[in-house]
This record gives sequence, C-alpha cells and structure tokens, in this order.
Amino acid sequence: MYYLDEPYVGKKEKKYLNQCVTSGWISSQGPFVKKFEKKFASYIGVKYAISCASGTAALALLFKTLKLKKGDEVIMPALTFSADGFALLQSGAKLIFVDCFPNSFCVDTNAVIKKITKKTKIICPTHLYGFPADLDNLKKICKKKKIYLVEDCSQASGTKYKGKKVGSFGDFNIHSFHNKLIASGEGGMITTNNKKLAKRFEYLKNPPSVNRPEEMDGFKEISLNQRLSNLHAAVGLAQLERLENNIRKKNAMAKIYNDIFKKSKFIDFIKPKKTERVVYWRYTIFLDKKINRKKFIKILKRSGIITRETYLPLHLHPIFKKKKKLNLPNCEEIGKYGLDIPSGVNLKKKNIIFIANKIVEEAKKLSKK
Repeated sequence: MYYLDEPYVGKKEKKYLNQCVTSGWISSQGPFVKKFEKKFASYIGVKYAISCASGTAALALLFKTLKLKKGDEVIMPALTFSADGFALLQSGAKLIFVDCFPNSFCVDTNAVIKKITKKTKIICPTHLYGFPADLDNLKKICKKKKIYLVEDCSQASGTKYKGKKVGSFGDFNIHSFHNKLIASGEGGMITTNNKKLAKRFEYLKNPPSVNRPEEMDGFKEISLNQRLSNLHAAVGLAQLERLENNIRKKNAMAKIYNDIFKKSKFIDFIKPKKTERVVYWRYTIFLDKKINRKKFIKILKRSGIITRETYLPLHLHPIFKKKKKLNLPNCEEIGKYGLDIPSGVNLKKKNIIFIANKIVEEAKKLSKK
C-alpha cells in the first residue's frame, strides 16, 4: 500500500530513545527537551522555541498567552485544519474566515484587509501543505494595525519564504510534530523573538509542582499540563537532524509528479513561486470537474494507492456554518476538487512514477464516463 505520508523512523531515533530509557529521564524534565528546543530555535532562526504537547495545544493556549479577551477577533483562512478553528473557538475567540488567493492554498491578503475591525487582535495564516503565505504583506498589515501575526507552521517545517524560514516572521508561531515532516508521534512547539511571550507560554503549559502560586514568582493564573515528554523530544530531535534530507526527498518527489501531471489535461496542481521553498507535507492534485472524486478514490485504492479529499473549508463545517452563508469561492474550489496523494519520504522513485501514471490513466478513463 502507498500511504499518504508514512513517516521514516531510523537508527538515530532508536539511539536517542534508548538513552532516555536507560537514563530513566522519560518525563518533560529530561535533557532532550531543552536540546530539541535549542536546536529548533536555531534552525528556524529565532531566539526562543518552547515545546508543548501538540500544535493544537499551542493554539489552545494562544489567546491566554497574548492576554486577549472573549470576543476578540481572529482572522484566519477557511481552508485549514479543523483543529485550528476548534482550539481558537474554545479559547473564546470570534473567528473571521477569509478566502485564499486564486490558484493558491494560502490566505488572500486583500481579503484580510477588508475584514479588519477594531476588535481584530490576531491574523493567523496557515502555511498549508508546506506552501508559505504572503508574509511580507501580512507583516506590514499587522505592524500598521498593531495586530499580532501568528503563523501556523504545523505543515511547513523548513518551508522558506524569500530565503527565510516560516515561523520566524510572526510574533508567536505554531508548529506541529504529529506525523508531519518532523514526526515525533505527538508534540508541538512555539517560536518567537519575544522573551515575555516565550516565558508566559512556558508558565501556562507547565503547572507548578506544588500548590503555592508564590513559588512560581507570583504567577496566579490557571496553568495545565501541556508539556512535551523527553521521549517525544528525543524522537523529534532525531527527526530535526534529518529534516533537510527529507525536504530534498520531498522536492524530488514533487518534481516527478509535476513532470508527469503537466502532460495530463485531467489533472492540475499548484506550482510554487520562485521566491518559495515548499516542503510538500502533502502533495495535492485537482481533478477535472467531470471526474467523480469518491469513485476515483475507490478505484485508486484497488491499486494500493491511498488518497484523501482535501480539507472541507471551515465556513462549511457544521460547527462553524452560519445562517448567512459566506461566499469563499477559491477555497471552496480546492475543497471540492482537491485530492491529497501519497507523499511520504519512504516512497522510491519507481513508486512515485507508478502512482502518478496510475492517477493519469484512471483520470483519463473516468473523465469519459
């Protein structure tokens, strides 16, 4: 079977895990946590990287970390993972969904500008599938309006925008290691250059070991355990140390897919800009509108090719759907015709060629029915 994004776990992960178990340091107090944080901060190019239980945990603590209040507005793309919306909604935010650019996975900055109000406190772009958002313009908007820029880099470890890694532009940036390009099983990180925000997040995800708040420098807010274990950090560190090699594999895979798919009139894909380094957490194609996507998925599965429909835009999700329907045509188009195909780093060249050719072949057949 050819799975969507099967992670690679090698000898270094086993070596580091063995060190954890042998030492007895398996909790969040173990040395691999700080090693992972320090090396990740250096890799992204920021002063601070603070680990946590997951990318969702980081988003769940976002509102409290920034000291925002219930009803403050967050502008975010409708085309993103549901946990982004769930975590922010649960924190008390009012979510303002906007469309993506045409022929793009990322948020439309012009649409963002139109939605800014006095209550807007955060603009939260998602670097979906490893494609970077328009960070120069987003940063200018946020600076001018005194709004927090929060990058969701969960699917974009190592993505570059104009030569600089994502996760280094925003005030407070979210990373995920759940089966992503860094796959530690579970885990997350925030990156920032703001010392106060880094320290505050550390407090909020790390409840005091005793019941006396004064022993936490007078910190008297509720904090709950959202820590990363030494075991997960050990795996994460090993994954980080081979990340650049995995990115090279991802880009080699994408080139093969691109070269084959561009010859088909029934398959389309989004091409990266010259100013971007895309890391292709997932490789996504768009089917001809005459093709029945559900039927296509079933046919490919018979050949051992696992595929998945792209995200349902959040404004169409039952939890977020309103009586007054939003019209966000670009992300709706992606949600309706997009298909994620196998893109794991374990795929060999011959596997990638087989998958691509099979997709082209079956798409041609179904387009005629």
